Amino acid sequence: MDMRYEAYSYADPLFYDSPVRWATLEEFPEAVEPAPAGWTRNAREVWVGFQPDDLRLPEQGWKIHVSACMDNAPRILDVVRTHCFTHRVAFKFLRSPALVQTQNAKYAPRGSSGKFMTLYPVGDDALERCLTDLDAALAGEPGPYILSDLRWREGPLYLRYGGFVEQFCRTETGELVLAFREPSGALRPDVRRAVFEVPEWAPVPAVLAPALADPARTGPSEFPYAVERALHFSNGGGIYLGRHNDGGPQVVLKEARPHAGLDQRGEDAVRRLGREHDVLQRLRGLDAVPDALGYLTAWEHHFLVQEYVEGEPLHRWFGLNYPLVHPDADTAAVEEYRTEALRILDAVTEGLRTIHDRGIVFGDLHPRNLIVRPDGSVAFVDFELASPVDEFLRPALGAAGFAAPPGLTGFAVDEHALAAIRLWLFLPLMPLTVLSPGKAGALVRAARHRFGLSPQLLPDPPAPAAAAPGVSAPGAAAAGTAAPGAAVAGTAAPGAAVAGTAAPGAAVAGVPVAGAVGAPDHAFEELLDGGPDSWPRLRAELTAAITAAATPDRTDRLFPGDPGQFTHDGLGLSYGAAGVLWALHTTGAEIDPDHVRWLTAAVHREPCRSGLFIGAHGVAYVLDLLGRRTEALDLLERLGKDDVDGLGPDLAGGLAGVGLTLCHFARTTGDRALHEAAVDAAERAVTKLGLHLPDGAATGAGAAAGARTGLMHGPTGAALLLLHLFEDSGDPALLDLARRALDRDLARCVLAEDGTLQVDDGTRVLPYLESGSAGIAAVLHTYLRHRPDAALAERLEQIRGAARPEFIVQSGLFNGRAGLIALLRQAQGGGTEHADTIRRHIRRLAWHAIPYQGHPAFPGEQLLRLSMDLATGTAGVLTALGAVFADSPAMPFWPSAAGPVGPRANPA
Repeated sequence: MDMRYEAYSYADPLFYDSPVRWATLEEFPEAVEPAPAGWTRNAREVWVGFQPDDLRLPEQGWKIHVSACMDNAPRILDVVRTHCFTHRVAFKFLRSPALVQTQNAKYAPRGSSGKFMTLYPVGDDALERCLTDLDAALAGEPGPYILSDLRWREGPLYLRYGGFVEQFCRTETGELVLAFREPSGALRPDVRRAVFEVPEWAPVPAVLAPALADPARTGPSEFPYAVERALHFSNGGGIYLGRHNDGGPQVVLKEARPHAGLDQRGEDAVRRLGREHDVLQRLRGLDAVPDALGYLTAWEHHFLVQEYVEGEPLHRWFGLNYPLVHPDADTAAVEEYRTEALRILDAVTEGLRTIHDRGIVFGDLHPRNLIVRPDGSVAFVDFELASPVDEFLRPALGAAGFAAPPGLTGFAVDEHALAAIRLWLFLPLMPLTVLSPGKAGALVRAARHRFGLSPQLLPDPPAPAAAAPGVSAPGAAAAGTAAPGAAVAGTAAPGAAVAGTAAPGAAVAGVPVAGAVGAPDHAFEELLDGGPDSWPRLRAELTAAITAAATPDRTDRLFPGDPGQFTHDGLGLSYGAAGVLWALHTTGAEIDPDHVRWLTAAVHREPCRSGLFIGAHGVAYVLDLLGRRTEALDLLERLGKDDVDGLGPDLAGGLAGVGLTLCHFARTTGDRALHEAAVDAAERAVTKLGLHLPDGAATGAGAAAGARTGLMHGPTGAALLLLHLFEDSGDPALLDLARRALDRDLARCVLAEDGTLQVDDGTRVLPYLESGSAGIAAVLHTYLRHRPDAALAERLEQIRGAARPEFIVQSGLFNGRAGLIALLRQAQGGGTEHADTIRRHIRRLAWHAIPYQGHPAFPGEQLLRLSMDLATGTAGVLTALGAVFADSPAMPFWPSAAGPVGPRANPA
């Protein structure tokens, strides 16, 4: 799971939203005070900063970070703020107690964890004065260790060389990131990794020289265990496989960092690790529990040493054995899996019974905490949330769909999770049961039918309770585990957030989540029957859900979608308003004129940067389609002033997407200059990818730029632009280059045992549109219409096979079922070759559908919240269905099933 989504799940129980919206409900008093005379206050996202009016900050230098815990943050803020105002040092700080807790939470980014305040001393004298005075004033104050920085002595001060003012550059893949400047004048990414690094050319002030030269700063010189490899990292610490320096069997070393890895109760990783050690001692001798072999501290970190259990985590065993992830799973494979899954369930049930017999509540039962041994037995691991039943401590962390509702205590917490695992093994969509109280029952019925399970083997879930009065509007409270800073189990935490703000792992105690009321989940099975007669009503229902979720009163977003609308682009095609309005337009759905006006106003209100799917070129394209050509051309002219040299070659935010946008406007306006600009964008992309070089000779910048794979981020996006230009000009050299680009991505594909061809990203294989093989196939299809090739046609069919599995984790267009539907519809053309598979895909969309104000809506990435955007949510499902039933494009510039075979007349 991508834990970046956690922070965007606290503000609203139904949609991803900015952490600022919940974390600023109760701010530090200093965050809202006016600036003193001669100072300027700047509040931006989670930070509040102050800077002297007459101080010009250099581009970069040695900045000081100040760490803090929940209880001492107000005191540290007062001390440091007073020092900065007295000595005229620019500074910023997290604006609320809840943000301090979130910054140090278990799954917070390790590279920025612990940073409560940042100081920007100008010059060596100011730096030394800050370090000397604040070290004396804050002596003994605890705080999380900032992994990316150099610690100053023993207090909460840390140092790092980096940017003082915001500068940006593009990475080798075209992503826009913060940067600092090298002596040559070139900008380079200012990477915040979880390790202290200093550019070799960075100046070293005299006051820092001894600290930088001290070998002790890298950690303990003696540690009784040799670490062989890391198994897992969180902000609370790592889990490592190692061996004692004197030899012996492999062991697991579980690390805990003081004051870091906070749970919703505010307890740190060290507190939980100590409790885990005590529980393991009480469970010693059980076959289902690894032995605790020791507990030690090294440097400032704590380590639990425990027996290494050989085997596969249950979620990995599932991935290797679940039959529905392969095309056309036969009856024998399904029956074999059912037998093995039920055997594992028996082993889990028996292991849990032995743990309960010792009086322990496990507290965190989910697939990643179960190991399937080679002999088929099961071991439980990760007891950090366990507690004795007679001293039950409600878990303050939890996995979505497995964490128990607030009304359950003691052993019932584990029984709830065991029932969730029973369902998960057959239909692993448990986070959806948090979004809708009726979803568990719908999934149980589907799993029984597909795997031939009796109600005794897969019982009905408890009936949802009646909706709480008034729970109907977005933003209403949902019962469940609260966000960081909120009260847990009735115990108030410092900086408590608004009660009832649901965390991503929160279980809903039979109370419908806000907005998730109206039609029951099973009502969508009839609507999503896969037949063309349902299309008009289906389009109307999806449009109603999208429109009902709109927030035209907000300026940061119009439709709720992926967190990318806050971190990447809130207006564009992938995650923003432009993509949703394009989906409605292209499928013939009704569009609210106020929403078009919102987008038109937003391009004047927001800074706009280049890019098609992530960027404002896509906004210009959509405005033109919606009849706002004047505004579209004005925006295109503004974007034409951007420096394109820093753009990557990709389709998402780079040259390929820019070129396609210019192609569109060249065709619709007849402006030859726009066509030439599109050709220039293609040439730049080709150069960055090294496509002019002989095969195998793409070195340097070209090879690096093509390191990512697929339609959105790899060479395939450039191939799509080259094919469009070929259709305009008929120049066969463009087909040659498109072939090279496709070959580059096809080389990253692997043939799986089931005969499907998918992208290998180094950790898994991907069949999807954005970065997987489906996106490559969509463009390859068009290439083969222009230049048939038997070997490539065979590879195309192997990729299409990867689009036929019955089970897909997500429903979205870019990385889910909707994208695979679009690919199969393209392959189908005017025939019926894939009709049965497409119909089954559409029916299986009902597994994901969640009622929103009585209409079907779909979850975004990670399944934790609903999304209405094109890339991840309901709008993308709408366009995939439109491709099937209305022959409309699944996404902008989608390669059609029956486009022109040869070049067309170029209107430019």
